[in-house]
Amino acid sequence: MTEAVLVDLLRHGEVAAKGWAFRGRTDVALSQQGWQQMQGVNHALQQERAAIAQVASSPLQRCRLFARQAADDFACPFHILTDMREMDFGHWEGQSFDHIQQQDSALLQRFWRNPVGVQPPAGECFDDFSRRVIACWHEWLSDASDEHRLLVAHGGVLRVLLAHLLRMPMDALWRLHLPYGAWCRVSLLKGADPRLIFINRPS
Repeated sequence: MTEAVLVDLLRHGEVAAKGWAFRGRTDVALSQQGWQQMQGVNHALQQERAAIAQVASSPLQRCRLFARQAADDFACPFHILTDMREMDFGHWEGQSFDHIQQQDSALLQRFWRNPVGVQPPAGECFDDFSRRVIACWHEWLSDASDEHRLLVAHGGVLRVLLAHLLRMPMDALWRLHLPYGAWCRVSLLKGADPRLIFINRPS
């Protein structure tokens, strides 16, 4: 009997930056709390004796540094997946909600209601972002068989992947609550629909 491929999805932890802001391409570091959140998942995986066969990560340091350590801990290959980086928010990068509300209120509200087709000023269109993430996912898993993998990425990336796997419309993306350090697991069995094993499991 063919066994399912298990993939753990981990959002990076809290970042070392004050206040709420879009930080898509911005390469901000983890805070001490953020690092501890991710280490908690690493510890939980070791406690369940998970046989992680491969770790992959966004290239940004808030994902990459922990993912590389996890790969060392599990003595498995580590891959940086450039297309698993967060959405590029253009002129919205690093800007507070209040500032964007003053400058682009209508566009921001449209993005929160339904991101499909929305492109922040000088940024990446959501549709292009979601397509690259999904294409990267399928390419990364094209050679997976009877194994357990770990992907460390961003809130937007993981929401797109979960919506894709669960056949949710992308306009329902924000219904998925994925806080810092969110840990999810999906099961992929050839010939069957993907299954969500858990979401936001405490570490």
